[in-house]
Amino acid sequence: MPNVKKTKLPKKQSKSAKSKRSVSLAIDLSNWPLLYKDILKVKNPRHHVAVCCLWTERQVIETLLKDVEYNTVGNLYSGQGINAMIRNIFANPHIRVIILWGAEMSLSGHSLLMLKQKGVDETSRKIVAARGEIEKEIPDDMLEEFRKVVDVVDMRGRQATDFVAKVKELSATPIEPFSAKTRTFPKAGVTVRTMPSEQTGFRVSAPKVAKTWLNLLNEIQKYGRPKHTRYSQDNSLKEILNLTAVITDENPDDIYFPEYLPFTRVELEAYYAEILTSRQIPGVAYNYGKRMRVDLGVDQILAMKELLKTRQDSKKMVATTMDPKRDWNEVNKGDTPCLVMVLGSVQDNKFFFTAHFRSQDMVHGWPRNTFALRKLQKDIADSAGMKMGPLTMITHSAHMYADDFGLVDNLLMEHYEKELGYTPAVHFGFDPRGNVIVEVIKESEAYVWPAFAQKYKTQSIPYAVAKTLPTMPKNTGRLIRATLFEPDSGPAIKIFEGRTAQEVAWQITDWDYILEPGHMMYIGLELQKAEEAIRAGRSYTQDPA
Repeated sequence: MPNVKKTKLPKKQSKSAKSKRSVSLAIDLSNWPLLYKDILKVKNPRHHVAVCCLWTERQVIETLLKDVEYNTVGNLYSGQGINAMIRNIFANPHIRVIILWGAEMSLSGHSLLMLKQKGVDETSRKIVAARGEIEKEIPDDMLEEFRKVVDVVDMRGRQATDFVAKVKELSATPIEPFSAKTRTFPKAGVTVRTMPSEQTGFRVSAPKVAKTWLNLLNEIQKYGRPKHTRYSQDNSLKEILNLTAVITDENPDDIYFPEYLPFTRVELEAYYAEILTSRQIPGVAYNYGKRMRVDLGVDQILAMKELLKTRQDSKKMVATTMDPKRDWNEVNKGDTPCLVMVLGSVQDNKFFFTAHFRSQDMVHGWPRNTFALRKLQKDIADSAGMKMGPLTMITHSAHMYADDFGLVDNLLMEHYEKELGYTPAVHFGFDPRGNVIVEVIKESEAYVWPAFAQKYKTQSIPYAVAKTLPTMPKNTGRLIRATLFEPDSGPAIKIFEGRTAQEVAWQITDWDYILEPGHMMYIGLELQKAEEAIRAGRSYTQDPA
């Protein structure tokens, strides 16, 4: 008989194994992932192990696990992102294990572990002992099922070799899907509302970082335009362009830190190193401090300090983070710095500091960035023995992600009006351009009216003024005067006089003498009361602001 090579026939699969495989193949994954499809790195969607790499770049994980089988790699930048994770897992019940590894920058990994271990508050649905809130559209029984059937393995802080070994270990033994079908939930109830606006060139200001933050969130909530993004559940955000935020009086050594900020003091202290040092966090695309001190071949912060000591009038105190060749090469495949540059200037013996951002997450990123940059401002000012002036943050794309719309609504509802700091007597903020005193004077006492009235010989009287004048009593010999004083009880710097409230008001507004809208409205009311006093032939006294 001829030699015939015998081959082993495969063992018959048990009915149980066949059944499990058929269940797996029956699960429709043609439209998976449901959320963050453009961002998640999917290798084998029917595998049971997924990797949550927190703030570490996904490409780093792909490289480490190039020879290892897994389902998906994805980031988790905040506790709120857990909602998208749950939705994607119920749409793909193959995922039974989540391995946590990577740079923990916002305690989002801690939030996932606390959800697994302790669940949520029954009333608020906030994760117990952590940040993040589970959307009401995810039912309680589904949330409990997630906690029961999905294991979370914490490898944070471990070496990359340990992480890879753990993925290999957990991948070796298959685990069947926890369900034979996909399940989805209604979208979270968020509606993007946009009010008409100038779209670009917004400005907010407050003494403290936290209060300024509420002001700018209010602007974006009202006026932000909807825009597509890869970084939220429904791929949307609200954006305003070129937002300038000015912080006038935050002591970086004794900051105002209200409980409503979206991070803890410990997290903030840990974040300071991102800007104040050149320490590079493994797996994170860039470090602002390293970019400004090391990567571009010169310690730009040290150079700014030296220039501040020797030439305080210099306009060359600039530090940039952008490396054009390197960053343009990463545009379509990685992250590039959001902070573009910082600039310093001296006025009135104070060191003013300005930061330019190409893009910022204004909910979670802006307050961290701002506290840290205020620290950097003080560090530079201290090197020359100078006091600090205001810190100005200029953001080209100032946005908030759809995942945070509900959070911002609640923040503003609970804290915005309280933090305005108004009193029954004064209902507008401090106006850095001055204070206005309104009075009714005799025409014979007029200081600027005779010269102002001369222009009507060559110009038409404004329509509204011309319509009002015939209704005023004749020959009263009285005028309205508004005097602008420097802030903080300073001297008079400008006088406006006229026959009607509008005639005076337009002298003020046409030349932009007042900044605060509330202040403008108050002055307008007082001017109108002064006009009514002239009409009625009675005296006028300005009410307190």
